[in-house]
Amino acid sequence: MKITVNGKQVEINNGSKNVLEALREVGIEIPNLCYLSETSVYGACRMCLVEVDGKDIVTSCTLTPREGMSIKTHTPQIYEMRKGILQLLLASHDGDCTTCEMNGKCKLQRYARDFGLTTNRFETVSKKAVTDNTSIIVRDNAKCILCGDCVRACEELQTVAAIDFAHRGFDTQVVPSFEEKLENTECVFCGQCVAYCPTGALSIRNDVDRVYKAIKDGKYVIGMIAPAVRASLQEEFGLEDDIVMAGRMVSVLKMIGFKKVFDVAFAADLVAYEEAHEFLDRLEKNERLPQFTSCCPGWVKFVEQYYPEYLPHLSSVKSPQMALGAVIKKYYAKELGVNPADIVLVSIMPCTAKKFESEREEFNGDVDIVLTTRELVKVFKSTGMDIKMVDPEPFDRPFGLSSQSGLSFGKTGGVLGSVVEVIADKVAVKNVNTRQIFEGTNLTEVELENGKIVRGVAVFGLGNVRKVVDKLKSGELQADVVEVMACNYGCIGGGGQPYPNDIRTRTKRARILKDTQSVDVLISPTENFHMRQLYEKYFGAPLSHEAHETMHTEYRHRRRVQEKEIEILPLPTDDEDKIEVSVCLGTSCYTKGSYEILEKLIALSNNEEWAKNLEIKGTFCVENCGKAPNVVINDKIVDEATIEKIKEVALSEIRKEERDPEVSKSNL
Repeated sequence: MKITVNGKQVEINNGSKNVLEALREVGIEIPNLCYLSETSVYGACRMCLVEVDGKDIVTSCTLTPREGMSIKTHTPQIYEMRKGILQLLLASHDGDCTTCEMNGKCKLQRYARDFGLTTNRFETVSKKAVTDNTSIIVRDNAKCILCGDCVRACEELQTVAAIDFAHRGFDTQVVPSFEEKLENTECVFCGQCVAYCPTGALSIRNDVDRVYKAIKDGKYVIGMIAPAVRASLQEEFGLEDDIVMAGRMVSVLKMIGFKKVFDVAFAADLVAYEEAHEFLDRLEKNERLPQFTSCCPGWVKFVEQYYPEYLPHLSSVKSPQMALGAVIKKYYAKELGVNPADIVLVSIMPCTAKKFESEREEFNGDVDIVLTTRELVKVFKSTGMDIKMVDPEPFDRPFGLSSQSGLSFGKTGGVLGSVVEVIADKVAVKNVNTRQIFEGTNLTEVELENGKIVRGVAVFGLGNVRKVVDKLKSGELQADVVEVMACNYGCIGGGGQPYPNDIRTRTKRARILKDTQSVDVLISPTENFHMRQLYEKYFGAPLSHEAHETMHTEYRHRRRVQEKEIEILPLPTDDEDKIEVSVCLGTSCYTKGSYEILEKLIALSNNEEWAKNLEIKGTFCVENCGKAPNVVINDKIVDEATIEKIKEVALSEIRKEERDPEVSKSNL
């Protein structure tokens, strides 16, 4: 398709979504603050204005290209309009840029500089400042420009919807439900809101000071670096063709004060090897299939909240980060002759959810500190070293050797591919075929020599994951093993990666990582000598008791909304005979009559002798909205509840206690 742009004829892609994207492909980047190509068009910032056919000025993100149209992207009128929009935004924006996490990366700051805004004709007006620094993701609404990128990423890409717009007009804020703290919501800490935020309204908790304190205190500091981090560092420092970036990173960390630096790709080999044997065992027994990978902590929290019935299907093998942490603290510390309590293990990850994972109660502090790529960039820049001139050093042995499969964990399909490589070394494989079945989802069919077909699915983005799981539940999709990555394109698109973190950047990082993989002489995890030696020295064999004790874990159902119950008719806490009845008063249940049910329950308790021991409470959400109203009786959910159904279940609970000789019969 041919159109005229700024007086010159250009040819654009016929399939372009809108004029903004079409012109981006021919080298014209129209200023914008709220456009994400992966989500719906919002059109709120009004920065992407263009003049069409010499008449109308419209937003290019909402304008569909057509043959022969004439576009002007930069006229005096458009310039003044954009400048005015920026001044209005800056008038209510926290301008303390020097202490902002996004200083030097902020899109609003860049546009203000590009448009020469050294003064503002509008008077400064302060917005209500809402800050939350209690969780891994830090919120500062004084820096929010209401672009909506975070809201759409969370709702449309991830289908979590932990945040949304609240209030009206100048008081509008982006907040979690009921302005709760983020750590108390269904947020899975994938960090995609941070990845797309153009300002510093959303950032990552900075743990760099903790690392320096550990070094200062004389701790034995060990670092480990994830595969996706090196690709982003190459991009960040303009060394995209530098295949020894990992070695330069090792050198800088050693100069800072790290004693050892290991490669998380080694741990990826270890996890793939153990996980492949776990899968083959399940396949042989035909149990707990499909097996889902569990190396992505954002996905693990997602399944804990939304699909608890699939928790037994998760691989029980820990993620590479946590597996290597356990190995270092349990075995390597003895080899070093260092007390594990004196080791501070610093994991350098592309992912915000890895901070959450390291703090889970299941993992007993095996990893002490997690730094994201963004934090590592700040560390390196603060040293004043020119990383291009730093001589590379190899990763320390024994956890510094990895295969191409281990390195591939950094992008989508890598985990599944690694498992397939191990399977191919264990059983004869005749053919492997991979194809895309829908957006963000590939199907790999592995044909074994005996004719059996093993079906593996690799999916990225929690919105796509939800579709896959729903299709598996309905029987529309068949699979034996499923690799899940919460972030689009896998770890290279993690929430802890440098800004910008859009499709174009992630595609570039995937290419860099692929180029890095190609120089690795080992192909499969089974070729990793040091990994096999670990089994010989400590584990004995895959799935052994020792391997389970060190590298396996289990997960639990997790409520999406953490909320205290409201006592309405409390009974003495030491009364063993009480029956706890909690009525959900959340929106769905309330609109379907839960308040009327509550009134009837109170009347029942006051008027009927058998109901005297009902302890009645109100609760916020039982996460069963599709079958409202809901009432919980002694941990049993009564859905589509009526007073008759509640009486029946409550009486059943009383009869059950009557048959229990350990419980008093006084309530009868």
